[in-house]
Amino acid sequence: MKKIYIGIDVGTTSLKALALNEDGECVATAKSSYELRANGCEATQNAEDWYGAAVTAIREIVEKTRNIGEICAISTSAQGGASVLLGKDGETLTPAYSWMDNRAVAEADELKNKFGADLFYSRFGWRMQPNADAAKFLWMKRNIPAVYESAKKLPSTLGFINQRLTGNCVEDPTCAAIRRLYDINKREMSCDVLDYLALSEEKLPETLPTGAFVGNLTAAAAAATGLSESVRVYNGAHDQYCASVGSGIVDAGELLLATGTAWVLFGVTEKPLFGESKISPCIHPAGGYGALSTVTGIGAAFEWLAKLTDTPLVELSAGAAERKGKNDNLFFRPSATGTGLLIGNSLGAHIAGLSIGHDKYDLALALMEGAAFETALVIEEYKKSGMNDVSAITMSGGATASVFWQSLIADVTGLEVFASNQTDSPALGAAIIAMAMDNGNDIASAAKFASAKCSKITPSEYSDYYKAKFERYKKWRKTN
Repeated sequence: MKKIYIGIDVGTTSLKALALNEDGECVATAKSSYELRANGCEATQNAEDWYGAAVTAIREIVEKTRNIGEICAISTSAQGGASVLLGKDGETLTPAYSWMDNRAVAEADELKNKFGADLFYSRFGWRMQPNADAAKFLWMKRNIPAVYESAKKLPSTLGFINQRLTGNCVEDPTCAAIRRLYDINKREMSCDVLDYLALSEEKLPETLPTGAFVGNLTAAAAAATGLSESVRVYNGAHDQYCASVGSGIVDAGELLLATGTAWVLFGVTEKPLFGESKISPCIHPAGGYGALSTVTGIGAAFEWLAKLTDTPLVELSAGAAERKGKNDNLFFRPSATGTGLLIGNSLGAHIAGLSIGHDKYDLALALMEGAAFETALVIEEYKKSGMNDVSAITMSGGATASVFWQSLIADVTGLEVFASNQTDSPALGAAIIAMAMDNGNDIASAAKFASAKCSKITPSEYSDYYKAKFERYKKWRKTN
């Protein structure tokens, strides 16, 4: 019987679990969904649904692996920037306020005025925004003061899951920093911010490094999941950091492009990558630092085009490939709000050069090119901020289904592109963390051993064409 390690990924609308054996092979997966209640600027969940989904998924993993191995350890990948208030017995006092909750607009402005906008970025690696936990805590202080003052713990998603599994409320630096509470330079909580929020450090989860031993399963958690109380729980991380581990992105100069509704570009650096465009740096689980930015709306724009034209995504991609190298002056910025970085003009989606002679495949090509151009813009900002040794890009997510799209990324950036075959890289990364720490190994080595396998695409004969069009795109983008 081989040893088995579970990684769970607590996402925005579902939890995914993945089991990895000691040979680095994925032997089982499971998924359990839950509700996100969104109404205008408000977005909440029931935190108990997170744990209920974890129990459901883990039990499914237990059943699937019953005859092939022994489950030894668990670690968690978690959505960042979601919080819940707990009472003295660990009961939930409030709904979980999602990272999508933007009700604390006035409070975010107040914190920026009090401390200065630059302080939040320079300490925590994130700009102060209404969805930040620090802003939401100030909102709670003003709007639900009795509940806020009586709460005994205010965990993030990671802290809540660790508490439910082990009884110990623990989170890691990546999840603590995105709350705008944990200083990544001093590696400690920022007491002046906590004082302004009337929040004692004792009410927050203990911040331990990713991979730290959190505890064994409690009797209640063991009974609920069907596991033994001897199963060990190791501290996880923010989902994008776990995704980098699951994709083998652990060395300085490596980039992960996670594609979905939004595209996230994640790099690994030796030093924290602060810059004028507000790249988000934090401590990487495998050593060094991560650098994160979001290119919003790409997947959503492509889905919009598919719905508008009643054409499957696969057909749009195939049709676009036939037009490659044409349409010199057709440009489509596909982001809903511009790049997540502060780069030049960041207005909404925009198109130029469209004529009556163009069809849906021309539009698809322009949109896919625009996604590649926006990605290349972010890479340029990474280089300007000090990441000079960019070596390659690994892609994961929905866009990997299009070899043509991968080729566009390679042509525009001039970099080799590796396409991951793993759709659950955050859960895989969490499982790798559990495996590494339970065997006394380092996370970087374990990630290289067990990360998802990839195919490779190199820049094509269209590389010079797309480098020239990228320069024209940048000039167009400055005025549109």
